[in-house]
Amino acid sequence: MPKNTSHPPTLARAALLTTTAAVLALSPTIADARTTTPAAVGRDASSQVGAPAGERQQIVDRAVSALATPKKFRLTRGGTIYTSTPASGYNYLGRGGSNANLNVYNGYRGLPWCGHFAAAMWKHRNVPRNYWSSQAWRTGLGDRFHAYSPNRLPQPGDVLVWTNNGDSAHGHVGVVVAVAGRTVTTIEGNVNPYRDSIARKSYQWTGSGPAMSGKTFRGFASHP
Repeated sequence: MPKNTSHPPTLARAALLTTTAAVLALSPTIADARTTTPAAVGRDASSQVGAPAGERQQIVDRAVSALATPKKFRLTRGGTIYTSTPASGYNYLGRGGSNANLNVYNGYRGLPWCGHFAAAMWKHRNVPRNYWSSQAWRTGLGDRFHAYSPNRLPQPGDVLVWTNNGDSAHGHVGVVVAVAGRTVTTIEGNVNPYRDSIARKSYQWTGSGPAMSGKTFRGFASHP
């Protein structure tokens, strides 16, 4: 019989714990996605369930990694490819105040990329057909889109949707990474600094919903 060369169970578990700890260390705020008890979709805000698991947790982990990992971008079409330098709470995909919208998420096409970023966090699975359009996350997922209600909170892995005031065809989306009480934390693409960054944001699930200047909050798209 061939000699068993696999690591003893104790060592394997230690390696797994070390990897998980390294991911959580990237952002204490996002660690709440594992340690808090987010309200479930369709439940009252006071009703709580366990932390996200499986595919949802993988979405959160990908978003945390995107915030803290250097990403490729250009300053001009067809120009030199640079690599970002992540900072505390954001990852600017540009230089010197540039807002070129030329990065790895949108294929360096110079297009708004919040929808591209959200789709990448979902690994392009179960996304709306026109995922690059922020409003497709509202209109293209059928009953998986939930209009805003103060008593119906998203779960980590879901996508928040805003519409521009006076322009219902455009807006913004962001990926939920933690829910604690009525505080919803996201990681979003195509936001400040310089409207060309990945950044962590926090919102209150009260009143008219998560507030963003020049936009109306519409609700959230749920991951299946």
